[in-house]
Amino acid sequence: MLFRIPVFAAILLAAVAPLRAQFEARQVHPVALTPDGTRLLAINSPEAALSVFDISNPARSAPLLIDEIGTGLEPVSVRARGNDEAWVVNELSDSVSVISLSERRVLATLAVPDEPADVVFAAGKAFVSCARNSQLRVFDAVTRASLGSIPLNGVYPRALVASADGSKVYVAFLLSGNGTTILPRSEAPAQPAPSNSSLPAAPQTALIVAASDPRIHHQVLDRDVAEIDCATLSVSRYLGGTGTHPFDLALHPGTGDLWIANSESLNLVRFEPQLRGNFVRHRLTKLPLLGTPVAYDLNPTVNYSMLPNEAAKAVALAQPTGLIFTGDGSRAWVAAFNSDRVAEVNAADGGVLNRVDLRTGGGGSAAMRGPRGLVLSADGARLFVLNKLSNSLTVVDAATRAILSEIPVGSFDPTSAAVRAGRGFLFDARLSGNGTNSCASCHLDADRDGLAWDLGDPGGAMVMVQGANLSAHNTQLRNRSLHPMKGPMVTQTLRGMVGNISGVTIPAAAVTPKFHWRGDKPSIQSFNPTFSNLMGGSQLPAADMDALAAYLMTIPHHPNPNRNPDRSLPTSFHGGNAVFGRDLFNDHLVSHCVVCHPLPAGTDNNIDLRREVDGTQEMKNPPLRTVYQRAELYDPAAGATSLSGFGLGSDGTGHELPRIHFYQLDTIDSESDLANLTAFVLCFDTGTAPAVGRSVTVDLVSRNSATALAEIALLESQAGTNCDLVVQGRSAVDGHRFRFNPGSQKYEADRSSIPPLTRAQTLDLLVAGESFTFLGVSLGDGSRMGGDRDGDGIRDADELEPVPLIQVSASDSAFLWPAAARDWTPESSSVLPGSWLPLNAVPVTEGPFLRINPSPVSGGSQFFRLRRTW
Repeated sequence: MLFRIPVFAAILLAAVAPLRAQFEARQVHPVALTPDGTRLLAINSPEAALSVFDISNPARSAPLLIDEIGTGLEPVSVRARGNDEAWVVNELSDSVSVISLSERRVLATLAVPDEPADVVFAAGKAFVSCARNSQLRVFDAVTRASLGSIPLNGVYPRALVASADGSKVYVAFLLSGNGTTILPRSEAPAQPAPSNSSLPAAPQTALIVAASDPRIHHQVLDRDVAEIDCATLSVSRYLGGTGTHPFDLALHPGTGDLWIANSESLNLVRFEPQLRGNFVRHRLTKLPLLGTPVAYDLNPTVNYSMLPNEAAKAVALAQPTGLIFTGDGSRAWVAAFNSDRVAEVNAADGGVLNRVDLRTGGGGSAAMRGPRGLVLSADGARLFVLNKLSNSLTVVDAATRAILSEIPVGSFDPTSAAVRAGRGFLFDARLSGNGTNSCASCHLDADRDGLAWDLGDPGGAMVMVQGANLSAHNTQLRNRSLHPMKGPMVTQTLRGMVGNISGVTIPAAAVTPKFHWRGDKPSIQSFNPTFSNLMGGSQLPAADMDALAAYLMTIPHHPNPNRNPDRSLPTSFHGGNAVFGRDLFNDHLVSHCVVCHPLPAGTDNNIDLRREVDGTQEMKNPPLRTVYQRAELYDPAAGATSLSGFGLGSDGTGHELPRIHFYQLDTIDSESDLANLTAFVLCFDTGTAPAVGRSVTVDLVSRNSATALAEIALLESQAGTNCDLVVQGRSAVDGHRFRFNPGSQKYEADRSSIPPLTRAQTLDLLVAGESFTFLGVSLGDGSRMGGDRDGDGIRDADELEPVPLIQVSASDSAFLWPAAARDWTPESSSVLPGSWLPLNAVPVTEGPFLRINPSPVSGGSQFFRLRRTW
C-alpha cells in the first residue's frame, strides 16, 4: 500500500545558475568532523553555507545531508568545537560564524581583520589567521570575547595547526618565498647574446638571484612557519627552509614532528625554454621539533627532460593543499589540488604508496574535482575529500582506495556555467607535458605567487605593439618594439580584470585591454602558446581558451579594507589624508597621475615610453587596485630586513610610494603631499565595495544594541548602490530569508504571506532561540540569497511541496521522496510529538525517487517526515 503523509516545506526545483561574479575562495580546511564522529561539516563556498552531513551509519556509502546553515561570504575553513558548535571562517566577509548545529543557526558573527583564512582551538582559546593583515586574532573559545592580536612578521599567514597538548599553535605563511630576490639592472650584468642571430642585443634588465648573493645588501627573511606560545600569546620562533608556498600543516601524532605540504618554485632558472615543464616541485617537508627540514618530493621519478611524458602525467601529484595523518601516524593522506588525485604516503620515508584518481567517469579539464580538504572517519576506514572545483564530496575506502561515492556539497550550487566550463583550464596540471604544473602553479587560486620570473626567450622574435605618448597629451599611436629577452617580471593577479578600462577619450587601440606587463598579449586567448612553451603540453582548442577567458572575467577583487565602510576615503591614513591625495592625483597640472592612471581602475592600458618608467623597455600602464596588498613587503635598503624578495615595480624592484612610479614628480615637493598621494593609492578602490560581505548577527538580546543597529543602518545605506542587503536566520524549526528593498526601505520575506516589513518589524520577529544575520552581498545576488534561492521567480517558501510516500508490504517497508528534492532530508520518530532523527539507512535512486528502507522498530509505531535542510 502507498500512504501519503504531510510535509513541512517546499521542493527545490532545479534551475540553471545565471552568470554571476564569483570570488575564487582560497579554501584552507573546508571539511571537518565533530569529535563524536557522527557529523561531517563541509564548506559550500559559492553558496555561503555550511553543510552538515550525518555519517553515523557505517553501512551508508554516502553521507546524508541534514542541514545547510548560512555563513558569511566565501567561507574557507571550518572547525568543530565540541559536538554542537562549529566555527566557520569567512574570507570575503572578514568574519567568523559561530554556529550551533543543534539549533541550526549562527549564534554570533565575530569581526576579524582582512581575509581571514583558518581557525584552530588550543588552551581554551580560538586562534584565527588574518592573512592580509599578517596577524592572529585570539578569542576566548567559550565566551567568544576578544583576547587581542598577535602580530606576525611574515607574508600571508593562513593554515593553522595546534599541538596535541594545546601549548603551541603553528601558522604557515603562504607567500613566504624561497630566498630569492632581485638585483637591480644598474648592478646586474648584461644579458647573454640572443641565440636568434637576427635579434638585436638584449636590453639591460634586472636579475633574479639568491638572497645570499654577495651583491645583495639587505636581508630577505625566510619565514615559512611561526610557532605561537598559547600561554603568552607571542611568537616563540620562526621556521624556514621548508618550501616556497606552504599550503597546509599537520603534526605527526607520535613524534610531534611538523609536516608541511608545499610547492617549491624554481625561479632562479632563467628563460622560458629552460623552464619548460620544469619550474615547480611538489613536496612534503618534515620539520623535526629540534632538527633541520627534510623534504620529500611527491614526484621523485619524473624525468623532467622528457616532454611529453605520459607516464608521469598518469601519476603526478601537483599542488598539495591538504594533509592529514592516520591515527597511528604510519601513513598520511595528501590532496593534490591541481592533479585531481589524493595520495597515501608512507610517513617513515615520505614515499607515495597509493594514488586515487578522483576524476571518475572521464572528462577533461571542465570535469575537474580539485581536491582541497581531507578528513578521516573516526575509525580511519573512510577518507572524506572536499573538492573545491566541482563543489562535491568524494568518499574513499581508506583500505582498498576504492571510491565509494561522490555527492554534491550542498543541495544547490550557484556557480555559473561560465565558471564551470572554464575554471579547470587554469588549474589542471594534466594539461602540462608531465602533469606537474599548471597556470595555477604561479597564479595560486587565480592570484599571484609573490615571485618574479624571467620568462624571456633568447631564441624568440621581436614583438610589435602600439602605444601613444599620453603623458605628453599626444594621442598619436606609435609602434613599440619589444625584445623577447624581457628580463624578470613579477607575477600579476588574474583577478579583477573586468572593468579596467576607463572612459577617457584616447585612441581605441590604446584603451583595448592588453595583458602582461608589456601589453604584448592582446587577449587572454593570446596566452595559448604558454601551454606548450612553458608548461610543456599542447595548445588548447580555441573553444577551450574562450572558456578560460570567460571564466577569468568573472573573478572580482576583494574590497580594499583601507577604505571606510561606506566606500569613502579616510582623512587620516598612513600619515596622510587620502581625500587630499585623491584631489592631487586627479589634478594633472600638479601631479600628472590621472593622465595615465585614470579612475576607476587606475590604468588607461597604454604602453608607455620607457623613459616614463625609468626603464629600458616600454611598459604597460598597470592598474592600481591591488597596490595595498603588495606595499611595504620589500625593502632593499642596505642593512634592512625585507619580508619579500620582490617589490612593486614590474621587475620586482621599487618599494617606496609614490616614488616607485619613477616618473617626474618634481612638481610635488612637499612631504605632506607625497604622504597624501601615498594614502590615496593605498586606499584605491578595487571595484568591490567594503559593504560586500559585511555582516552582523543579532538575537533577542542584542537586536536593539546601538552597535548592531548602527551596523544595520550602514548596510541599509549601501544597499542598491554598493551592495544588496539580505537577512538570513532561523529557529530550530523554521528558516527565514529577507531581501532589503532600498526603494521602499522595507524587508521582503521569502514567503508571500509576510508583507514587507520595516527594520523594527523584522527584528520584532525574533524570539528566544532565534537569530538573524544581516549580510551585504554583491549587487545582483540579493534576490537569490534573500528569498529566491534557485532564481525561478517563486519565493522559496511559496514553492510546491514534495510529496513523500510510504510503501508497506508484508516483508518490507520503504520511505520514498522525489529525487529532485535535494534540499530535503528524511527523518523518523517513534512518537508524536517527538525527537526527529535522520533515517539511519542508505538512500538509493529508484526512478524519479530516492528510496530508504528504514530499520524496523519492534513493538511500536514509526513516523516519517521530510525536513528542508535549510
